[in-house]
Amino acid sequence: MGKRAWNKEWNKQAGKIEIFTEIYMVVLLMILLSVQLQIQTFLATSTYMEDALAASNLASAVIDIQEYGMTQVVKIKSPDNAFELYCEALKENLSLDDDWESKQKDLIYGQVEILKYEVYNVEKNNVTIYSYGTEGEEVRVIPNGLGSVYTPDGILVESTSVYSKIGFPVKGIFGVKIDARKDKTVDIVSNRENETGGV
Repeated sequence: MGKRAWNKEWNKQAGKIEIFTEIYMVVLLMILLSVQLQIQTFLATSTYMEDALAASNLASAVIDIQEYGMTQVVKIKSPDNAFELYCEALKENLSLDDDWESKQKDLIYGQVEILKYEVYNVEKNNVTIYSYGTEGEEVRVIPNGLGSVYTPDGILVESTSVYSKIGFPVKGIFGVKIDARKDKTVDIVSNRENETGGV
């Protein structure tokens, strides 16, 4: 093979490598942009869900006014009623239809499920926990539990509180469906200024 033929062959190979490199860089850039967009969507969904949970928890926390007027004790009068109010508020706050599916398909891709809802009523040093959700209903009393009881998201119960956890599907890149979870605790205090939450 002559020098001219060899140079021609070399130029062809170099051209192929250059085209392959450019295609590789374009594909890589598209993947990186898709991942970045997906992360931003997940962050927006997380914030939206956390706000909806906090608002729904507070909406369900109807305290016993008579008890508060006589003893200054803040406690949720009817946990059963509180759970019903929570379901109504959550449905409204997340714009869910009667099948508990979101009308905003860009954020939630399927049915929302209430995994757990708990009321932590604090009286003196005792904590009474009312649990609702996929595992059924349960009532537990923890004598002298104040200062040692934590909600499932790691928040120390210092006053009457409400905790909730929901599950919902979100759509990932390339059509992958991901089951997400979000939980939140709010403290119910007399001035309603103290709010804490878990991710």
